[in-house]
Amino acid sequence: MAEYIAAFFLIIGTLFIFIASIGLLKMPDVYLRMSTSAIAATFGVLSMLIATAIHFMELTLTLHIIGLIIFLMLTVPIGAHMLGRSSHIIGLEMWDKTVCDDLKGKFNKDTNDFDGMEEEGDKQEGEN
Repeated sequence: MAEYIAAFFLIIGTLFIFIASIGLLKMPDVYLRMSTSAIAATFGVLSMLIATAIHFMELTLTLHIIGLIIFLMLTVPIGAHMLGRSSHIIGLEMWDKTVCDDLKGKFNKDTNDFDGMEEEGDKQEGEN
């Protein structure tokens, strides 16, 4: 029975990674490509790690895999966020059908900082 469960997780992982690869080819800009690949590939790798743990059924290997899963769940979204923000800072264009750009006009290239993000909110609250 464990072999079937492991095979199920391998197939699910393969499908997620396949979807991520299609997303890399089909998405129109770097921001959507990054989102697709980060989410789908992360779940694909996690599914394959779960399949590995189920297949081998060893305590030390399972503990290592749990550590890897925690590490991936913490680092991949943070890395994708940092790549997206740095792409925005260097001026990579968004897709022309993008509806919202929350960072537009908030980065000060002279100080290399996001000036006024908190200050504008504080000023507006103080005025009311």
